[in-house]
Amino acid sequence: MKSKSAGSLIARRNRAGYWYVAPFLIGFPLFVLIPVLQSVYYSFGDIQIIQGGYLVSGKGWANYQYVLFTDTAFREQLLTSITQTLSNTLIVLPFSFFSALLLQKPFPGRTLARAVFFLPVVISVGVLATVDEGSAIMQTVMSRNATMNVPGQVSESALNFVSGLFSNSLPPIITQYIAQAADGLYSVIIKSGVQIIIFLGGLNTISPSVFEASDIEGATAWVNFWKITFPLSGPYLLLNTVYTLIDSFTARDNPLINRIWMNLTGLKDFGIASAAAWLYFIVMAAVLGLVFLIASRRVYYRE
Repeated sequence: MKSKSAGSLIARRNRAGYWYVAPFLIGFPLFVLIPVLQSVYYSFGDIQIIQGGYLVSGKGWANYQYVLFTDTAFREQLLTSITQTLSNTLIVLPFSFFSALLLQKPFPGRTLARAVFFLPVVISVGVLATVDEGSAIMQTVMSRNATMNVPGQVSESALNFVSGLFSNSLPPIITQYIAQAADGLYSVIIKSGVQIIIFLGGLNTISPSVFEASDIEGATAWVNFWKITFPLSGPYLLLNTVYTLIDSFTARDNPLINRIWMNLTGLKDFGIASAAAWLYFIVMAAVLGLVFLIASRRVYYRE
């Protein structure tokens, strides 16, 4: 009887699990898999809008050859996207990690402080996101022939402030990097909310007994950070690195994403835009695979 009751309990749990994943099992092929396969088909053809629909004529690898060897703007925007992504990652990760360290410490109003740090993330996916997206579209339409801003350019006031703060003692490249982070503080906070939550969860898994034993041995807070906190946060750092890279690669302020989006929604060079999207996806996958391969070897996993 016990085995039958245990089996029925497992069966009920399995059925409940299938109900939970049913929306994904139904929605993925309908709303994700079919459009993905269509985009692959479109990338090998030329799309012509006709009355009552569209007509696809095969072009083979012509779209990919055009994007790779003829379209110089794609290569420039691809390099800009990679540079912008790496720059954003090197800014967001340290900010979110040290913010999580501060928010983990017990202090009056800690819950409110955590909510304030995560509030921009909640707001940014709502009304403000729609407003920002609309303004970005209007700027793109009004300045379609204008030169796109290159990531790394910062306002003169921010650059002068950082230069004066450090009395020009830092190399220009470091000064510009700090000025860029300060100039885009609003964007950094919005992009760091999820990472802060993940880091907080990871820091809370470290047993206090480890720090107690270290304190008994006479270790300082600096030693505890580099010998305990940072190594044990390795898996969460890797997770946040991958998340931040994907988030930046697919952000609307990414010049290549913006160009592909405008071409697809404007039904302009639909086949070329699809080919550019798939080439960009391959580059993204290569960068993520390389980062994961290098970083995973240096991550310490607790058993």
